[in-house]
Formats: sequence, structure tokens, C-alpha cells
Amino acid sequence: MHSSRCFIGFVVSSLAVVLAPVAQAASAKPTNVLFIICDDLNPSLGCYGDTRVKSPNIDRLAARGVRFDRPYCQYPLCNPSRVSFLSGRRPETSGVYVLNTPARKALPEAVLLPQFFRQRGYFSAGAGKVFHNAKVSDAASWDLYEDDVTQDPEEMAAIESRYGAGEAGGGDGRPASFMLTSDGARTRDGRNVRTILRLMQEQNAAGKPFFLAAGFHKPHLPWTAPKKFFDLYPPGSLTPKAEPAMQDVPAIALQTELSGFAQPDSREAAIRGYYACISFTDSHVGMLLDELERLDLWKSTVVVLIGDNGFHLGDHGGLWAKLSAFDNATRVPMIIAGAGVPVGRVVNAPVELLDVYPTLAELCQAPAPAGLEGQSLVSLMRAEASATRRPAASMVFHYDAAKRTDVMSRTVISANWRYTEWDGGSRGLELYVRAEDPGEYRNRAADATQAASRKIGAEFLQGLPVPKPGPANRPRALLPAGEKMN
Repeated sequence: MHSSRCFIGFVVSSLAVVLAPVAQAASAKPTNVLFIICDDLNPSLGCYGDTRVKSPNIDRLAARGVRFDRPYCQYPLCNPSRVSFLSGRRPETSGVYVLNTPARKALPEAVLLPQFFRQRGYFSAGAGKVFHNAKVSDAASWDLYEDDVTQDPEEMAAIESRYGAGEAGGGDGRPASFMLTSDGARTRDGRNVRTILRLMQEQNAAGKPFFLAAGFHKPHLPWTAPKKFFDLYPPGSLTPKAEPAMQDVPAIALQTELSGFAQPDSREAAIRGYYACISFTDSHVGMLLDELERLDLWKSTVVVLIGDNGFHLGDHGGLWAKLSAFDNATRVPMIIAGAGVPVGRVVNAPVELLDVYPTLAELCQAPAPAGLEGQSLVSLMRAEASATRRPAASMVFHYDAAKRTDVMSRTVISANWRYTEWDGGSRGLELYVRAEDPGEYRNRAADATQAASRKIGAEFLQGLPVPKPGPANRPRALLPAGEKMN
């Protein structure tokens, strides 16, 4: 009898030891996600080596997490890029190359990123510009979604000045700055960041895991920010540096969203407006980071900050905005910090915004849905020996106004070079060697010494999905009279 009791006790104790981790895992609270998307933010940040810009809050986020030095968007335009990283599909797969195609229409069966977390019992909410706008947002993704209109009359006037009667309407598309006399609290971003702060507090009090997406409209044009952020950049402090002459760059490559508009009156003044908006956005990021600290949420929350595409600042003979295949339009910042993320690490390998979705799934210990075309960056962040990376890729359409035809570009970025084909190479090839030409001014595609790199790039592009047919973006200032931008 005594031995039987001992045996039973042994079995119960053993089961307790075996089942304890299972019970602990089952009771562990899921990891929260705070996803910060900044519109048109290029890597002009202190943590990316820009010594002139003032971005202390984004810099402190980078210091407590992983900064990716060379992330690339998959299409350098707001909606195609956002559809890509929110769906985990390349633009070639979705066929979304314009501003007005909803992700759900293009990919009706896809589980979009906020929806993925909502299906797992998270409170899923967004405020601001997450999808391109409210018209193309996705109801299945959200428990709550708001993008408050501005209540700042000066910001409203600036928006109307740029767009005229509507986003695809008239107005002056040139880069322009507007110094606000207000403190910015009633601007779109000022209102939306306060919505995210309120939701963070409410969900923390309720004890429910959250996926919160803060979509900041800045530093997208028009450049509106309170005076104190312009004061960070006194006139004369941002004199543009001299650029090398371009060599053998095909004409079709020298186009952006704002091609056809006049140059700003002052390149330095325009850069000042862009930087002021970066610092304004940085202040909103700081509000979010401070609230994470106050609520003691860092140990249970993953924070991701990205730009949706890059932005030219008058380089390459006067290119402004996005919609080129150059680094300045396709390279973005990406920072990941918080629960399960190493501290103070930099990843130099090229990565893609497409990788955000599977990375968040792994960090939150949730099986990623089928069909994602990105790769999780967790092993790369943790510097595991098994970590491997493919090159990054992007695509864009340019418009031949003389022939009224669309010209497709596909580009691949390796650790050492960028290779680009225009209409499969029939309208131009580009190859830039990063070590000697980081700004991409000297095209080496015809250089026999670069034949091996050109071959590798061409073979990689051939292995990407065949682009699905769809309407192409066109710079509105280049369109014939009466034709509207998509």
C-alpha cells in the first residue's frame, strides 16, 4: 500500500513537472504590437547618420532595439507600398500600382496584418494613415479605425492649396512649407496620436492584448508643423551639398511623382520644411514611447517603426518626392524594439517592408498565414548562425508622356550594388556600385567589369513573380489635359 501511494505520488509529481511549462505558456499574455507608419519618411534621421536632423525619440527607439540600415519598400508610392506590407504580398502579386485600389479588392482572400491579430483575439485599432486612406481601408481588419480630419485651420488651408478640389485634382504640387502658429495638437497627426494613447491606456486597463497602428501623415506634403520645429533649423543651416555629375543614367529613370511641376523657390527652404515635419513626427513618436514607459508595457509590447517609401530632396538634377527606382525613393527606415528583440543592434543586410508581417507573427509566436512572400527577420535580428538573406526588390512604373505609354521598372538591391531594368531592359539598364557611388550617379551597366553583377541581378528579377496586370500610376503634372491621376 505504501509503495502504491509512492508510485501515484511520483506520477502526479512527474506530470506536474511536464505540464507546468504548458500551463505557463497557456496563461502567458500575448505580446502587444504598436505599429508606427510615417508617410514619406526617408532615412534622414540621427540614428541613420544624418547629423543635421533632430529626431531624438526615433533615435532612442533605435537604441533600445534593432535598426535595419537598408530596408526597401516594394513600390515607392503610398497605397501600393501599404497594400504590400499589410498583405505580405508583392505588388506584382496584387496588381496594385495606384492610389485608389483597396487591398481587399485586389486580394479578397488575404488575411491582412491587422486582421491577422484581430483573429487571434487582439483588440485591433488604427488611427491615421495606415491603409492609404479611409476609402481603401479594410473593415475586416479593425475593431476600431479613425483618421480624424484636421481641426487646425492653417493645416487645412495648406492641404487645400496643394490638392485643390481633391487628392487627384488641381492645386500646386510643388514642395511647399507652412509654419503653423498653433502647437499642432489639432492637426491630423496631433489628434490621431492622442487616439492611440487613449486606446493604449484603455486596453492596458482591460488586460486585453492589442494591435495598435499609428499612421502619421507627416512628413508627407504639404509640410506643416508648428514654428518651434522650424526653429530647429535656422536659415542657412541646411545648405545642400554639391552632387557629382550623373553619368549614363537613362532619361526614363529621372522621373518622380512631382515631375512636371516647377522646382521650389529654394531647395534649402524646402528641405527645412521636410526636416521640420520629421521633428514634428518625432515628437509624436516620443509621446507613444513615453506612454509605453508610463504603463510599463515595454516588456510585453513589440514596437515597429517604418516609412512607407523614401523621398527625394532635389537630388539628381531636381528630383522631389517618391516614385523613382533610386535608393532615395525606395530606401526607408525600419526599427523594431521591445519584447523579444535584441537591444542596440544594427542589421546592414538589405531587407524588405514585405518582411514586417512574418517577423511580427514570429515575435508574437503566432503561425503566419500561407501565401506571405516576405521572410521573418527574427534570426537576422538575433544574429543566429543560420540567418540568411536574399536581395531586396522593388518596382515602379514611369510614364512616357511623348508616347503616352507606361514603362515598368524592376530593381534588385544586393549588399554591394543595385541593378535596374526598364521594360525588361529594352528602355534602359542601370547598375550602381555602392562602395564607390552610394548616391547612385554613375551607371555602370555597360561596364564589362560589372558583367557578373549584372547577370546575377537579371537572373534574380527573372525569378520574381510575373507582374499582374493593373492600372499604372502617372505623375499628374505630365498627364494630358482632362486625364486624371490614378
